[in-house]
Amino acid sequence: MGIKRPTAPSGGQGDHGSRVRTTSTSIFFKLTMATVVLVGLYLASLKNYLLFHTMVEMFSIVVAFGIFTIGWNSRQVIKSNYLLFLAIAYLFVAFLDLLHTLSYKGMGIFTDYDYYANQVWIATRYMESLSLLAAFWFLRESRTVNAVRVFSAYFAFTAVIVAAIFWWKVFPVCFVDGVGLTPFKKISEYVICLILAAAGWLLFRTRDRFDPVVFRWLVWSLGCTILSELAFTVYISNYGFSNLVGHYFKLFSFYFIYRALVATGITAPHAVLFRALQDSETKFRGLVESSRDLIWEVDEELRYTYVSPRARAILGYAPEDMLGRRPFDFMPEDQAAGAGEAFRRAAESAAPLLRESVFLDGRGREVVMETRGVPIPAPDGRTGGYRGVDRDVTARKRHELELRQLQRAVESSPIGIVVTSAGGAVEYANTAFYQGRGIIGVDALGRDIGLFLGDDPDGPAVREAREALGQGRVWQGDVSRRTGRGDRLWEHVTVAPVTDRRGALVNHVATFEDITDRKDLEKLKEDVEQIMRHDLKSPLNGIIGIPQLLLEGGNLTEQQEMLVRLVESTGYRILRMVDHSLDLFKMETGVYEYVPAEVDVAKVMRTVLNDHAGLARARGVTLDMSTERAEDGPECRIRSDKDLLYHMLSNLIANAVDASPDGGTVSVRLEGVPCRVIRIRNRGAVPAAIRGRFFEKYKTWGKKHGTGLGTYSSKLMADVMGYGLHLDTSDEADKTTISILLPEA
Repeated sequence: MGIKRPTAPSGGQGDHGSRVRTTSTSIFFKLTMATVVLVGLYLASLKNYLLFHTMVEMFSIVVAFGIFTIGWNSRQVIKSNYLLFLAIAYLFVAFLDLLHTLSYKGMGIFTDYDYYANQVWIATRYMESLSLLAAFWFLRESRTVNAVRVFSAYFAFTAVIVAAIFWWKVFPVCFVDGVGLTPFKKISEYVICLILAAAGWLLFRTRDRFDPVVFRWLVWSLGCTILSELAFTVYISNYGFSNLVGHYFKLFSFYFIYRALVATGITAPHAVLFRALQDSETKFRGLVESSRDLIWEVDEELRYTYVSPRARAILGYAPEDMLGRRPFDFMPEDQAAGAGEAFRRAAESAAPLLRESVFLDGRGREVVMETRGVPIPAPDGRTGGYRGVDRDVTARKRHELELRQLQRAVESSPIGIVVTSAGGAVEYANTAFYQGRGIIGVDALGRDIGLFLGDDPDGPAVREAREALGQGRVWQGDVSRRTGRGDRLWEHVTVAPVTDRRGALVNHVATFEDITDRKDLEKLKEDVEQIMRHDLKSPLNGIIGIPQLLLEGGNLTEQQEMLVRLVESTGYRILRMVDHSLDLFKMETGVYEYVPAEVDVAKVMRTVLNDHAGLARARGVTLDMSTERAEDGPECRIRSDKDLLYHMLSNLIANAVDASPDGGTVSVRLEGVPCRVIRIRNRGAVPAAIRGRFFEKYKTWGKKHGTGLGTYSSKLMADVMGYGLHLDTSDEADKTTISILLPEA
C-alpha cells in the first residue's frame, strides 16, 4: 500500500502519484489529543492497571486487524506482496495479542496459571518481529505471495504456540512470582530487538521502494517497538512502572504503524491507487518506448490513434505525423489494397492479425514489416480497433533471399559440396555429390567424411586430412576411387574448417571436384614425353657418332674440323637437354636424386652469358656480370649440381633478355664472400596479373612464343638444390630483380 513502483514525474495532479498525503490537521489539535489520551491512560493505570493494560492491548489488536483488513481486501487493486504478507501476519498477531490480554493476571479467565500472558507475549513478539523481517523478501515484484499457503502456515504456527502454552505446557517459563523475569524471557527480548534492528536496516536499504511518509512512520514504529521490548527486560511485577513504560511504547509503535498502513489505506486510498496506476503506466510506457519494434493502435476505421517513437527510426516519420492516417497510406499502391482487405476480414471475425507488409519510409525506400495485432473489443461486442506490433524484418528478408540464392547456387554447382559437423559427420551434401557417387541423401548423412576420401578409409589421404582438421587447417589433396562400374575416378578434395565469431569450430565444408579428365591428360602427356625422349635419343646418338668418325679420319682442314666439333658439341647439348627434360619430370614426381659437388658458380655464369650472347646482340641487350671479388677463387665455389645450376641460370637469363626492352641491360651480380646471393636485374616490370604466380607452371604474359615453363623449371631446380628464389618488381622503378639465395656450405 505504501510501496512504490518506479517513481513517475511529479507535478500538478501527478504529485498525488509520487507522495501519499493524508488529511491535514493542525499540529495544536494533534498535540492536545495526544496529551489527553496519554494522561487519561496514565490516570486509568493509577485507578486500575488492568483497565490500562486492556485499553492499550485492544488498541494494538484493532490496528493489527485493520492492517489485515486493508491489505487483504485491496490485494486485487494494489499489487503489493509486502503489504499482503504483513496483513496475514498481523491477523495472527492480533489473535495472540487478544489471548495475551485475556490471560493477563487479574482477568480471571485462565485461573490455573497466572503468567500465561508473559509466554503469549514473547511468542507474539517473535512472530511480529520475524514477520517484519521476512516481509522484505517480497518487495521484489518477481516474488509473489501465495495467500493460501502463507495463511495456512501462520495458522499452523499459531496453533502450535497456543497448544505449547495452554495445552502441552512445554513453552519456557517467562515470569516467576516474587522473582521476576526468567533468563529466557530477557534473552528473548534482546533477540527480538536484534531482529527488529535488522528489519530497520533493510527498511533503510530499500527506502526508495516506500512512499516517504510511509517510510517515516515505519521507522518510528520499529524504533518504539525496540524501546518497548527493552523496557520489558527489567520489570519484576506485571503491574510495575517499567511494564507501564513498555506498554506506552507499544501504544506508540502501533499508532505509527496505524498511520503508515491503516490510515493511509482508509483516508487516501485514491492516492495509493493513483500512484500504483501511474507507476504501472510509467513502467509500460518505458517498455513501449524502449522497444525496438513499432507499437501501434488503430480505431475501428483503422486509423492510427497511437504510434510509438520507434516509427521515426524505422520509417522516418514522427509519430504525430502518422496519427489519424491508416497503415495503408504508407504502403505502395500494389500492397495497400491487399493489406486493407486483410485488416477488414480480420476485424469482421475479431481474429488476430498476422501478415507481412511492405511500407515506404520517408525517403521512399521499401521496408518489410511483420505485423501482429489483436482486436480491441468495443462495448457493443464489435471490433473497436486493433492494437499490435510492427517488426522491421527487411534485413531478415534480405538474408533469406541471399540464403535461397546461395542454396540454389550450391545445388546447381557441378562440384560436390559437403558440410559436416565439427566431428566430421556429414550433415549436408549437394546434388552433384550424390550424383557423382550414385547414392541418395540417406546413404551419406551422418557418415564420416573420411569414408568419401578415396577407396581406402585408412589411407594416407584420410590420415593427412584428419591431422589438418584436428589442427584447424585447410587440407587439399587428390584422391581416387572406383565407380560402381569399376572405372577409376579422380577428385580434387578441399576440406576447410568453419568457425563462429569466437573462433570455435562449428563445421567443416568440403568440395569434391572431378579431375579425372585432367589426370588422364597428364598421364597421356607423360607417356608422350617419355616416348619422345626415347625416340629423340636414338637419332641423336647417331648424329653425335658421325663427327667422332670424321675427326678420327684425320683428313679435315682446320676450318672443317672446327665445324665438325661444333656439330658434335651441339649434339651433346641437345642430348643433355633431352636428359634434362627427363630430370624435370623426376623433380615433379619427387623421385629425382640430387648429388651436389663443388662448382665454380662464376664460371658457370660466364658460360651461360656466352651461350646467350648471340640472342642478346640480336635484341640489342647488353649482358653484364660483376662480383664482390675476383671471379675465380674459392669465394665463388659452392656446393651444387653443375648441370642443374647451368639450366636454372640459363632459363632465368633467357627470360631476362626476352623481357628487356631493346637497348636494355641485363646485369648479374654475385654477392657475398663466399657467394651467397645471385641477383639478375633487367629493365621492365613483371605485369601485375602474374606477379603472384610468376613461378607457376604455364604462367606467361605478352610473349609471342612464351610457354610459361622457364621460370617454373627454374623454381623446380632451385627447390631441389635448396635455393631460395624470389621476385622483386616495381612499376615505379621499371625494374625486375630475381634473387637466388644460396645456402651456407
